[in-house]
Amino acid sequence: MSDHFIRDEQGRCHTIITMANIYEYGGFIFEFHNYCGPCKLKKNWEPAAREGMKFWKTIEAWCKLTKEQKEATRLSG
Repeated sequence: MSDHFIRDEQGRCHTIITMANIYEYGGFIFEFHNYCGPCKLKKNWEPAAREGMKFWKTIEAWCKLTKEQKEATRLSG
């Protein structure tokens, strides 16, 4: 998750925006949370109803990438 803090002229934080880290890899779009793990998404970025074995094999391969390689697959966050 990426957090963005919006501060006023005095430096006080008055808005916190949290965005999901969304990735595209191996033909899948997914959100990945460090505690909750992956969530397969549809093309409109809504959660998918199912996560089949092909998805989980792709996630297993993605998890083996380096931090830099994972960052290259990130769409938002």
